[in-house]
Amino acid sequence: MRKYQQLALVLLSVTCVVILLVYKSENNRLKYVLEVVNIFGRNDAASLIRIDNSTRLHSSPYDFDSPLPAWQRLGDGFYVYSSFWQKNELAAGGTVISIAVGLEHAAVNFKCQIQHGTGDVATGKLHFVRLDHPTGSIKAPNSEVFVVYKLLCKVARDFGQPTEVIYTDTAQSIKRYVPLRVLESRSVQQKMTMTACVDMTDYLELEEEFRMPSAVLQYFLHHQIVGVEDFIVYNSNALNGATASLLYSHGIKINLLPYNFPFDLADRHQNRLLIEMDCLMRNYNAAKLTYIGAINEYLYPSSRLRVNNQFLKYAWKVSSDVSRFSIASRSVCIDKRKKIFSDNLLYDVDVAMTNPTERPFQVYKPQDYNRTAGTPDFVKTLDVDRSLLFVHRYGGKCSSKTNLHDWTVSLQPDFLQYVTDVGRELNKLIFR
Repeated sequence: MRKYQQLALVLLSVTCVVILLVYKSENNRLKYVLEVVNIFGRNDAASLIRIDNSTRLHSSPYDFDSPLPAWQRLGDGFYVYSSFWQKNELAAGGTVISIAVGLEHAAVNFKCQIQHGTGDVATGKLHFVRLDHPTGSIKAPNSEVFVVYKLLCKVARDFGQPTEVIYTDTAQSIKRYVPLRVLESRSVQQKMTMTACVDMTDYLELEEEFRMPSAVLQYFLHHQIVGVEDFIVYNSNALNGATASLLYSHGIKINLLPYNFPFDLADRHQNRLLIEMDCLMRNYNAAKLTYIGAINEYLYPSSRLRVNNQFLKYAWKVSSDVSRFSIASRSVCIDKRKKIFSDNLLYDVDVAMTNPTERPFQVYKPQDYNRTAGTPDFVKTLDVDRSLLFVHRYGGKCSSKTNLHDWTVSLQPDFLQYVTDVGRELNKLIFR
């Protein structure tokens, strides 16, 4: 009997030692994690968000850059940038939507087919929508006028997962293969709250202050802190490898898209229309809200863009026929002595009066916008009060302006406090 008691005691001792070793190992791992995160040393949520973004950076289900778009020639005077497959909800088949430009007086003389992963090819019926912009068409250097098109290739049967759309120029019998991005169906809970499409096609024309790596980092960090979850950058050449690595190291999720438009875009409004079309198609069923902005345009919500944000409550409340929100903006001049752009307090009142055609800043509901065919005539827009959300366009020296006002004077105290907190966090991250 005594032998069994001794054996039980030995087994109990061994078990205790093993448990102690496991506990010590797990405790050391926990201490290491806490040292890295420094969770007790900081109270800012943004640092934890960046850590979360870093861990998911290369495993995000929202691969906005796949497949990569590129301007390619379809036929004489016709070019296509990207194509999207949208399956019919209540019937077989679906539609390929291609974003294209063509000569104003050229005929859309193409046939279309849809190729599937199995190698099967289905013949489609081609339709097109010509999108005339209010400011006119795109003028190429040789004075030929180009207009924007949506090419629609429709099929009424299911053949499996489509991979490419094939356009055949009937005049020359030349086939062009364009890879397809499949618009996957997602529930509301799976969608991101807000994404940003960053137009950097005129990046080199901006003032030097906005082209510095620290300024580029500041733009993305600012919008990450206020709640933007993912970024699609148009014109990947604008960010060199070092700048892109800097953004990745801060946990910023960016998708770099080439934008090799084959002609000189004298009309920036028309160029923005092309980017808008692609942006809203990429965000269809991926984000509840998105916007198209330049690197010098900063979005300021009254609080972080999450459940309790007042603008989001307003956006969810309006009917589904409202697919676009117009955001009030100010032209804020730059004092080079300020470290970050949000520290600049003076805006030019005269800009709105001297430049009434200045492009408005708009936030979109991608799914509802595309349901209206994405044409301006069918889009319902609501103006958003400055107390919920506003935009600052930074640029120009304050010393050259005369009619300047302090934008903080009209801001509610809690809104101003949030803007101050965001600026404080930016200072910590950029100048630590």
